[in-house]
Amino acid sequence: MKLKTTKKQVKNYYNNIYSIGYCGAQNLLQGVKPFAYSKGAYGWSCDYYEIGNACISTGYNPIGENIDYDLVRKYDDKAKAVFDNYNVDYQKRKNKVNKLLVKFINELKKQ
Repeated sequence: MKLKTTKKQVKNYYNNIYSIGYCGAQNLLQGVKPFAYSKGAYGWSCDYYEIGNACISTGYNPIGENIDYDLVRKYDDKAKAVFDNYNVDYQKRKNKVNKLLVKFINELKKQ
């Protein structure tokens, strides 16, 4: 179950918030459930995913530091390739993508 929160609360709680546009990392985040969402005057704004001590905000109006599109695409394409390999059971694919997600966050922190 996702909690409704405000962008201000998320900004106060997390030091590392990364912004990804709507469906920009749908494969990379496929096995992770968002812990919260925010909405604005026009409805749903974004979902929040906690990865380690970082937060990924994704949606129509996400908050945080903008991430280079090519970097997101690189990791999302790798995640898609893993999930498209049906010769491996789902849990192993999910674990592999979670490891990719951790690598992605670590690369973001180096920038």
